[in-house]
Amino acid sequence: MNFTPAVPRDKEGKIFSELLILAEKVCVESAKLSTIHNEQVINAIKELLRKVNSYYSNKIESEGTHPIDIERAMRDDFEEDEKRRDLQKLSLVYIDIQRHIEHLATAKERNFFTKEFVKDVHRWFYSKSKEEMKNFLQIKRDVEGSSFVLMEAGEFRTQDVAIGRHKAPPAKRLESLFSEYEHFYRLYPYMTQAIKLIYALSSHHRLTWLHPFLDGNGRTSRLVLDGLLYHIGLEGYGLWNISRGLARDSKEYREYLAQADMVRQGDLDGRGVLSTKGLKRYVKFMLETALDQILFMNQNLKLDSLSSRIENFVTFSQKGMYPQQKPLPKHSEHLFKALLIEGEIPRGRVKEIIGKEAKTASTLIRTLVEMDYVESDSKKSPIRLKFNSFFASQIFPELIPLVT
Repeated sequence: MNFTPAVPRDKEGKIFSELLILAEKVCVESAKLSTIHNEQVINAIKELLRKVNSYYSNKIESEGTHPIDIERAMRDDFEEDEKRRDLQKLSLVYIDIQRHIEHLATAKERNFFTKEFVKDVHRWFYSKSKEEMKNFLQIKRDVEGSSFVLMEAGEFRTQDVAIGRHKAPPAKRLESLFSEYEHFYRLYPYMTQAIKLIYALSSHHRLTWLHPFLDGNGRTSRLVLDGLLYHIGLEGYGLWNISRGLARDSKEYREYLAQADMVRQGDLDGRGVLSTKGLKRYVKFMLETALDQILFMNQNLKLDSLSSRIENFVTFSQKGMYPQQKPLPKHSEHLFKALLIEGEIPRGRVKEIIGKEAKTASTLIRTLVEMDYVESDSKKSPIRLKFNSFFASQIFPELIPLVT
């Protein structure tokens, strides 16, 4: 038993042209996102999207923690309810690992298409704090239902398991199957970005098919996929994430994964052990999901539209239309607009931007920092715009569930 084909190919052994065309469009549209704003605003949006990504990936598995509650947890403000508190902690761990993976990919310190990377991601996630993760280190029955086994972080399962209709490969075969995984998903310099993207998405299914751990395979596989999309150099990734799209169509996501699980359906279904048609449908769904998320973010991040929504937000806030938040101070709209355009502004310039004295400018900066709308590296360094989750839920209501 193996998981050929590694990627969906036609009868001539070439990746299906319709997938290549779609993958190329994803690469081009994703790259466009990185040109919309200056570096500081882009970094602020990426930081916001790490929380969004955590929310949606965890929502696929169970109950997502709203980004506002994640931010509360970042300030050590946890829920009293144990389940909700544990979900907050889970989200913080998820965000930390996203940052770590992004750093490794940017530094090009390792190959992400390896069993060791998969094991590391699972270990980072479930060993971050055993006490905090205790309610997520689940005990599972083996495939015969005859005994219980405790999952070990970062270690392949030693029991056979079945997940819905899918009976995962025998545990004793995981090491050899991962050798195939590493062989099949080796990247070469001659590969185009579109081909690398198809390899990354295909490997995501094959990893879920292997189901290497007793628990945590879904979250681990999506964190691995995040790493792969950074690893292949997909420009613009981080200004969109695929988990939001998968969470919005989680039933379809699972169905397309299941179709790619199928064994070959006769002589017209490729030459591999598993279904070529099933893998092709799954990759097409993933590419369409990615493109949908990219176009959504492109529409929401356009400068004129974003500037107008921020201006409206400030107006509504100052009129007291958000009772859960104290109103923004006067002149906020002028500073926000300047930060959106310039990215970073020395504190001494704020008085010129708002047309007031230094004392008023200093008070404005201090208030906005305290309210989490502006940030800086120190008390004297330049300031930058910050998209806290409440702010983002009002100006990007389709990205983050609206807070009322």
